[in-house]
Amino acid sequence: MISNMNRTTLSAIAFCFAVVVASATNADILEWNFEINEQQVKNGPEPDGSTNSPGKGTGTIFYNSETNTLSYSLQWDGMVGDLTKLHIHGPADANSSNPQHIFEIYGPPTLPAELVTTSADISGSRELTTLIQTGFDPLEPQQVVDIMVAGNAYVNVHTSVFGTGEIRGNLGIPIPEPSSTILTVIGVSMFVLQRRRTR
Repeated sequence: MISNMNRTTLSAIAFCFAVVVASATNADILEWNFEINEQQVKNGPEPDGSTNSPGKGTGTIFYNSETNTLSYSLQWDGMVGDLTKLHIHGPADANSSNPQHIFEIYGPPTLPAELVTTSADISGSRELTTLIQTGFDPLEPQQVVDIMVAGNAYVNVHTSVFGTGEIRGNLGIPIPEPSSTILTVIGVSMFVLQRRRTR
């Protein structure tokens, strides 16, 4: 038989868990970490759709729901061609490609001359606004977020040798960062449990 103290303890743990799950689902900040390489390209000249480029790198993207801001940090080197354009594409899973952009990094806006190279370290932050791309319906900010959260987006690195993309990074599923609310609830719950153990 479960004692009253154990019932209370279990209830506190269940409550804490429920709040953490609910808060993580509505996290203020979402994070994507991913590799960037030619093997992820699906519309290249190789039989498997890749490009056989030696270029590779890494990327991190954050979305802040409070400010509706997307921040990115991308690094790569060893590409065959010089960078020409840089976008986030989607919706597309890891086994497909899509010419539709969901977030413009460069091309538009214009690519700075110093980034027309085979290696780069690029970072920036911008508020999500309605994206207009010729040939596609406008994308509202929430649609962009939904595509990214579903794991159906990828960073496409276009170059002078591979116009449709030399290397690519599939974003995958985001990591919810614990908000201050989650940390507070966990702290209070642990305090309550500790108090009950010492009684």
